[in-house]
Amino acid sequence: MFYDQKLPFNTKSNLKVQLSDFSNGINTRITQNLLPLNYAVNCYNFDFNRRSLSTGIGIKEMAIPYSDTGSKFLETPESVDSILRFWQYTRYDPTTDNYIPLLMLYCNDEVLYFVRLETSLTNFNAIGVTFNEIPSGFNYRIDEGDCFFACSKNKIVKYTGNSLPTTYTENVPSITSVALHAGRLFATADGDQNVLWFSDDLNPTNWNISAFEGGYIELTGERGTCKKVLEANNYLYVIREYGISRISGWGLQEDFVVKNLYLTTGKLYYETAVLCGSVIIMLCSDGVYCFDGSSMNKLNLGFEDMLQNVDNQYAVGAYLDGKYYLACHLNYGDNENVGCESENFKNNTIIEIDINTWEINIARGIDVKYMAGIRTEQFSKLGILLNSGGDTGKLYELTHDGSLFDGASHKFWQSPSTDMGYTNYKKVIKYITLFSISNITIYIFADSKKYEFTVIGSSKPVRVPINIICDKFSVAFSCDEKNCEISDPIIQVSLV
Repeated sequence: MFYDQKLPFNTKSNLKVQLSDFSNGINTRITQNLLPLNYAVNCYNFDFNRRSLSTGIGIKEMAIPYSDTGSKFLETPESVDSILRFWQYTRYDPTTDNYIPLLMLYCNDEVLYFVRLETSLTNFNAIGVTFNEIPSGFNYRIDEGDCFFACSKNKIVKYTGNSLPTTYTENVPSITSVALHAGRLFATADGDQNVLWFSDDLNPTNWNISAFEGGYIELTGERGTCKKVLEANNYLYVIREYGISRISGWGLQEDFVVKNLYLTTGKLYYETAVLCGSVIIMLCSDGVYCFDGSSMNKLNLGFEDMLQNVDNQYAVGAYLDGKYYLACHLNYGDNENVGCESENFKNNTIIEIDINTWEINIARGIDVKYMAGIRTEQFSKLGILLNSGGDTGKLYELTHDGSLFDGASHKFWQSPSTDMGYTNYKKVIKYITLFSISNITIYIFADSKKYEFTVIGSSKPVRVPINIICDKFSVAFSCDEKNCEISDPIIQVSLV
C-alpha cells in the first residue's frame, strides 16, 4: 500500500536511509550521533540476527515430550506453591538395560520429589526426605551404580531410585555449592567462607578431616570469599567474590596445588558462572566475561551500559546446546513497564548468547529465579522457574516463538538519535517504506517529541507518510504479535 501526500514546504537535497541489515545488534557504548541508524540503542524481544527484525525468544509452560507424539505438563501437588529448584538425574536400570531420565524437584514444602520424564505420568513422587533450605544436587556414579546426591546444611542425601534414600550427617559441612573433581567432592560452605572443603577420595559421604580422608583448604586474600566451585578441563575452579582460584586436587592431599588466576575490581556474580564447553562464562558488574582456564576476557556484546547502577545479586546462568543463558536485571532507561516490571521483580531479562558466533538475543519482562537445561532422547529444553510475573508453581521453558506465557511478548527496536551529519540543516522525514507481515507501530522521536504511526501487516511493501521536520530524529518499531518479520525499511529524508 502506497500513500502520496504533498509537503507544505520546499526541500533541497533528498537522502535515502536504508535499514537493510539489523544484525549489527545493540550498542549502548558509543555516542548515538556517531552510530549508523541500523544499530539499536534499545532492543528486546526481537531477533535481529537474520538481518531483519523477526520473532524473538519467549517463555511458556513446559510441555514435556515423552514419545514421538505425546507430551505432558507437570501436575504440582496441592502442598506446593513454588518449585524452588530442579535437576535432571539419569540412571541406568540393568533390569531393562535402559537409561531412565528423572526430574528431581525441591519445592516450598521442603520436600524432594521426582517425576519420570519418559512416561506419560505427570505426578510428583516424594522420595522421603526434607531439607529446610534449597540443596545442591548432582549425579554421581559409584560401585552400586548411578546415584543422585542432594547436599545442604550438614546433610547429604543419596538416592538411587531403586531403594529408600540414605542420609549422611556425620562431619558434613554446611554445603552451598559442590563439584566433583579427581574422585572427590569439593564444596563451598556457610560459616567460614574462606574455606574450601573436600571429601574422602572416591567416597562423597566421608568428610572426616584427616591426612588420608577429607579436609579443607584455606583461601584468603583480596579475591574474597569462596562462592562456587566448577570442574573444567581436569581442574577445579573456585569462583570467589572478586576473582578465581584454580586447584589441582589429584593424588594425595599433600600434592594439591592452588593457584590464584584472576582478580577483578568489580563484583563477580557467582550464580551466573557456568561451564560452557571448555570455557566458563559469567557476569561481572561491568559486563559478561569468558574465562578459558588461564585468562579472563570481556565480551563486547553491546548492552554493557545497561548494567550501570544495577545490583545483579539475583542473576543466574545456564548452558544448553552451545548457548549461554543469562538471567539478570538490565536498566533500559525508558520508563516502560514490560512484563514482570509491573510487579516487584528481581530479574527482568534473559540474554541468549551463542558461544560460537557471540550473537545475542534479548528477552525483556521475564523474572527468572533459576534455569537449567533438560535433555532426553525426546527433547532438549531450557527449564525456567520464576520469581514473579507468572505461576511460581510451574515449570516453564524458553521458546523462540515470541510468546509471553499464553500471549505475545511486546517487541521493540530503536535506532540511535542522529542529525545525519548535517548539523546546520533541518531534516524532513517524508515517508518510510518497509515490509512487515504483522501489524506494527512505527515511532519517530523527533527532537523532544514522539510520533506514532500504525502499520497493517501485508505481504507487499507499505509506504507510510511521515512529514515531520526536526533537527535530530530516531526511528523505532514495535510489535505485539507472536510472529513478526520487519525488513528493508527505507527512510526518505530531505534537508531544508
